Amino acid sequence: MSMIMQDNVIYDELRGVEPATAISAGDVAVVQDVFGFYLADRVASGDEICFVYRCRQVLATKLTGTGEAIVAGDRLYYNVSEGKVSASKPAGGTYGTDYYFCGWAKDDAAASATTVLMNFDGTRYNENL
Repeated sequence: MSMIMQDNVIYDELRGVEPATAISAGDVAVVQDVFGFYLADRVASGDEICFVYRCRQVLATKLTGTGEAIVAGDRLYYNVSEGKVSASKPAGGTYGTDYYFCGWAKDDAAASATTVLMNFDGTRYNENL
């Protein structure tokens, strides 16, 4: 799991996205200029999958083992090499390549927590835009 919606009513999505490779629900990607995650598995070539780029409540896999606790309201970044979110940008990383800004924490998450509830917004994934 990377990203799983916890609010199935209020979200923004791109419809008719055809991923080039097999994907699973929760896999993250950049489609054109939007960072987001796929809502469902891609079952066969040519499947059109809903791609979520904004949602009020998303449960995201959190980077652990760094001693980092997350506090509600912290900015969150998706770390590409780890495939998880963190309140810290990777050292020496590049916006839009090594990490993406992806929203704000909605709740506290202890250093040992494996997930964090967040307000997901993939429209500002590259803070230089």
